[in-house]
Amino acid sequence: MSDTRTNRDLASLARDVKVLKIYALIVTVGLGAVALMGARSAQDSRELTVERINVVDSHGVTRLIIANPEHFPLPKIDGKEYPRAVAPAGMLFYDSNGSEIGGLALSGNADRKLSALAFDYPNYDALGLLTQVGPNDQSATAGLVINSRAPREMSLPQAGKVVQRRVAVLNENENAEVLLADGQGHDRIKMIVDDHGDPSIQILDAQGKVVFRAPAQP
Repeated sequence: MSDTRTNRDLASLARDVKVLKIYALIVTVGLGAVALMGARSAQDSRELTVERINVVDSHGVTRLIIANPEHFPLPKIDGKEYPRAVAPAGMLFYDSNGSEIGGLALSGNADRKLSALAFDYPNYDALGLLTQVGPNDQSATAGLVINSRAPREMSLPQAGKVVQRRVAVLNENENAEVLLADGQGHDRIKMIVDDHGDPSIQILDAQGKVVFRAPAQP
């Protein structure tokens, strides 16, 4: 009987060892798969491919959007959306109420390439940095533009009818210009160094007539 019990114990022990080997194999394969997935995740974490990213604050209000042209949002002010002239790729910034307050826009086709970084008044663009290249690179403009401010109660379309460019610092087709305008958008002072390197200062009246120029024309 003792030998029979011993044989049974040995058989049971052999089965247990076999089960442990199988379990160890499963654990090893599982750990290998986890390690492989971890390595892939570490590699994937260096690159993110999406069509749009929305960043919200702790209250769920959208504060930043990065999007391609197909998912670029419309201008939104005080909860109302307005048409956009172009659909660029880029980034938009929003205030704590969810109204657009600026952005980076990049667009272009065979006829025109445009890049702009803008910061806004409550209801219209305040200032912008821009580059614009025409067809076949035949024309190019780069510069800073500062606009007048519309009354806060105006909507975006209303503001667009009264806002005027007040200051511009441009390199337009290799003519360096500083333009200062009045409240009606009429250029009143022009400082220019043209593409030949010749400098000039002009003062104009409200109708655009030059009333002073230095150096004086011969």
